[in-house]
Amino acid sequence: MEKSTAELLIDFYRDYLQPEFAAIREKQAEHDEKFLEVLDHFDSLYKQVGRLEDEYLMLVHGLKRIEDSLEGKIVKRSDLDKRLKEIKEQFSQLQTRLESVERQLARA
Repeated sequence: MEKSTAELLIDFYRDYLQPEFAAIREKQAEHDEKFLEVLDHFDSLYKQVGRLEDEYLMLVHGLKRIEDSLEGKIVKRSDLDKRLKEIKEQFSQLQTRLESVERQLARA
C-alpha cells in the first residue's frame, strides 16, 4: 500500500522538520535568555553612567565655586601685595629718618 503525498509530507514533517523546528525553538529560547541578561547588564551600566554624570556635575559645580572663591582671594592677595609694598616704602622712609636722627644725635 502506497502512501499518499499528504501522508508522505506529514511523515517528512514529523521525522525531519518537527525535530529541527523544536531544536531551533530551544536555541531561540536560550538566545532570548542570554539577550535578557545582556539587557540587564546594559541597564545596570546606564544606571552607573547616570550616577557618574551626577557626580561629575556635582564636582564641576563644586570646582566652579572653589574657582570663584579663589578669584576673590587672588584680588585680595594683590591688595595685600600692594599694601606690603607701601609698608616697605614707609619702613624705608622711617629707617632713613631714624638714621638722620641718629646722625644729629651723634653730632650733638
